[in-house]
Amino acid sequence: MDALTLFLLATSAVFVAEVGDKTMISTIILAIETRGFVRVLVASIAGFTVANVVAVFVGCIVRLVVDLTIAKILASMLFFTIGFWMILRSEGDRGGVLKYGVLACFLMVFFMEMGDKTQLSIFSLTVLYENPLVVLTGGVIGYALANSIGITIAKYLGNRIDWNRVRKYAGLVMILIGIWLTIEYLTH
Repeated sequence: MDALTLFLLATSAVFVAEVGDKTMISTIILAIETRGFVRVLVASIAGFTVANVVAVFVGCIVRLVVDLTIAKILASMLFFTIGFWMILRSEGDRGGVLKYGVLACFLMVFFMEMGDKTQLSIFSLTVLYENPLVVLTGGVIGYALANSIGITIAKYLGNRIDWNRVRKYAGLVMILIGIWLTIEYLTH
C-alpha cells in the first residue's frame, strides 16, 4: 500500500474509532468545564501521541518476530472486533470531569488509550504495513480531527448530540475497514 493510502486509512480508522469514544467525550467535557479548549485539545493530542508511540513500537517488534501472514489476518480481524465492540458496548456515564488542567488531560488520555480500540487500530496498521511513521502520523491527525470537531460541535450544540448513535455508526465503519483489509490480504 502506498504511503498516501496508508496515511488516509490510518487517519480514517482512528477518526471513526474516536468519534463518540470515552476519550473524546472526556476531552470535550474537560474542555467545556475549563473553557481551555485549545490547551485541553493540545494536551489530549499529546497524550494520544505518546500512548500510540508505544503501539507503533510494539507493532514493529511483532513484524520482526511473528509470521506476517498470520499477523496481518489477525490484525485485520481486530478491526471487526473493534467495530462490533463499538456497536454493542454502552458508553455509560461520560466520565468524571477533571479540573486539574492540561497535565490531568494528558494523563487521562494517555491512560485511557492504553489498550483502547484506537491504540489497537494503530498497532494493527503498524503490523500490517511497513511504514510506522505514516501510521502514527495518520492516527494522530485522525484523533486531532475527531476531537477538534467534537469540541467545536459540543461547544455550540451541547447536549443535543446522541453520542451513542454516533458511536454505533463509527463501529459500522470499523467493521467495513476490517472486511476491506481481510479481503485485501486474502486476495494477495
